[in-house]
Amino acid sequence: MSDPSQVGLERWWDGQRWTTRTRDAVTLIEGPPPAWRAPAAPYRAAQRSAWRLQVTEQERASFSLGRVAGTVTAIVVIAALVLVFDTPFSRALHAYGFLPDDALSVVAAADSAGAVPAARPVPAVVEHPVTGSTELVRYLEAAMIAREESIDISSWTAGAEGVAAVEDAMLEALTQNPYVFVQGWQTLTLNGRAVSLEPEYVYDAEETRARQDATAAAVDEALTVLDLGALGPADQVTAIHDYVAQAATYDYEAADLINAGERNLQVAQSQEAYGILVAGSAVCNGYAQAFKAIADAAGLEAVTVTGQAWSGPTSGGHAWNRVLIDGHWLVVDATWDDGGDLAPVPDDYLMVEPGDPALITRDADSDWAVDGSIAGFGG
Repeated sequence: MSDPSQVGLERWWDGQRWTTRTRDAVTLIEGPPPAWRAPAAPYRAAQRSAWRLQVTEQERASFSLGRVAGTVTAIVVIAALVLVFDTPFSRALHAYGFLPDDALSVVAAADSAGAVPAARPVPAVVEHPVTGSTELVRYLEAAMIAREESIDISSWTAGAEGVAAVEDAMLEALTQNPYVFVQGWQTLTLNGRAVSLEPEYVYDAEETRARQDATAAAVDEALTVLDLGALGPADQVTAIHDYVAQAATYDYEAADLINAGERNLQVAQSQEAYGILVAGSAVCNGYAQAFKAIADAAGLEAVTVTGQAWSGPTSGGHAWNRVLIDGHWLVVDATWDDGGDLAPVPDDYLMVEPGDPALITRDADSDWAVDGSIAGFGG
């Protein structure tokens, strides 16, 4: 039974009186409570005011506003770290309603007041190329090549345009990197501020690595076959264009699925450099990704461009490349030059000037690069 004179202690009652036999109420170990667990006297409300009167002068001196301020500051900093950064604990608090909507109001106010932003996270170290036009794009590319499940974006979303900037960077990363296999993403927000990004990966970790390695091996094989070292930039572009056009056939079945709004593994692969260089079939984006993968490895400056085409070998959503030659960005479209078994490979869309009449039936959109970078790629 609970000892009536000491909290935390149980004492045996022999039916007539309390005995000397005791045990700890928590550990159930017999004997007096251990030294680290001092017995607590029964609480009496009247003692509260008496205790306050017994504070000595030395205790008053140590009880300073400075110490209080320091303690409060430490608590606020720890709370901010827990709430702001994307951790399992903060997610759980948010998901189960323990984090109120205004939990980050103080932090948000500090951000809007121009406080020093959080330190940028260290990018993942990866084996495959990262070529984004901004630090944020390169950071996202590396994280997705490494197949990170949750990507910390909190240091990029402090301003009013933070979420839009991350979305813009994600679109470039997904368009420009042949080693990223992602088909969407979710953004985790706290108090309206995005703190982490969770990509929707097409494949599991093992399959992702296998496709990355197979794509890289196919690019190395292309460089060996083409032997570009002795060629000038224009001849290198021609060689890569012809290699990609001859490497595979257009996947009309996948194109029909895309037009019907289907999303499956065949559709995903048709958009990849892997589709052209390893599997042997893809749609326009696969051609463009393959060209860029080889061009990047050869040291050329190239980008994939997305948009619409309303007349030509294919129509609807379309993808092609731009490559920098002698200071000018020229259009390369290996898809529309894929003549099947024709030899030599057609060159109607090989290094075409942007204003050429052959391109009047297509328009580029703005999703393929960060808005501030598009002008640098030829507009």
